[in-house]
Amino acid sequence: MYKVETLVAAAEKYDASDIHLGAGQAVRLRIKGKLKALGGEGAVLTEECIFQIMEMTVHESQRQRCKKLFQENGSVDYSYEGSLDGRPLRYRMQVYRSMGRLCVAMRRIRYEIPNFDQLNLPRIYKTMIDNAEQKGIIIVGGETGSGKSSTMAAMIGCISRFPEKHIVTIEDPIEYVFRDTKGLIHQREMGLDFPDHAEALRAVLREDPNVIMIGEMRDSETVHAAIKAAETGHLVITSLHTATAAWTFSRILSFFSEAEHDAVRLNLSYNLLAIMNQMLLPSEQENVGLIPATEVFINTPSVRQYLKEKEKESQLADVIKEGNDGMHSFNMSLARLIGAGHIGITDAKAYSHNPQELEMLIKVTHK
Repeated sequence: MYKVETLVAAAEKYDASDIHLGAGQAVRLRIKGKLKALGGEGAVLTEECIFQIMEMTVHESQRQRCKKLFQENGSVDYSYEGSLDGRPLRYRMQVYRSMGRLCVAMRRIRYEIPNFDQLNLPRIYKTMIDNAEQKGIIIVGGETGSGKSSTMAAMIGCISRFPEKHIVTIEDPIEYVFRDTKGLIHQREMGLDFPDHAEALRAVLREDPNVIMIGEMRDSETVHAAIKAAETGHLVITSLHTATAAWTFSRILSFFSEAEHDAVRLNLSYNLLAIMNQMLLPSEQENVGLIPATEVFINTPSVRQYLKEKEKESQLADVIKEGNDGMHSFNMSLARLIGAGHIGITDAKAYSHNPQELEMLIKVTHK
């Protein structure tokens, strides 16, 4: 029978990003973006084994809440903190059912806070954070597994070097834990430190923060809270599950009724600092692992009207392609990764949202 210690030891050994468990299935590890079975044929998990793993990983203070949510919703998120050979480790847990069978997805969280260089992110990411006095909203976009949490952790880690800054995070669950920082950081976790996001968002402005990290934009209430915080002089860092920067803006509008769109556009045109979307690709270079392809929109005064005016919203992608002020499209990023030897042309076209455009860009940039 598999134990938690056995699973995390295997994940550490093979540098896996995720562990997948399912009743009647073999354990699978995601290594360099690909799923690999652990234990060979016939090494399948029982429902009892998975239930015991859930019991062993959920904190006593969270147990009743997690069981209640699982029964009501069919899934639950929580964090697990343990150790291996005296070294601390942390996982984000997702327990759910598939065709009635118990399943668990365990996302491995690096215990050390990453920096922008370690994440291979372009210089513009750090440039946007280096101004400790700026106010507004930075949105990190991307699909599941695109490294959004790591990027936001790098941003918070960068800001935390300023001793005069008070940072408050609102997370479900807490992933990276910040220690030994010069700034003051309070991390608040759903269920443990607050009952729901609405209450946390109402309270956060009364906690005298300079910087607020909202783990994820979930609905119109979250967007309104982010805008209000930016308007009252705070830097807000948050994330959204979207594929491109232009789609991120459209996704925000979709939280609201058509009658509210003009007001939301106006508010975001003045309070949005940047949209930074990313995806993770397996690098062909040895010892690199996953490498990010990125798309960045910077809301400078010269492009503000593309957010403010409905008629110009469709031109956002074209503004990004112009490449001004550190902006760049996914295809521009993919072309650079091809030039640096991280990815081949065929694979890059498979990841691109516009392969024909990428092919033309490659011809221009790699003459």
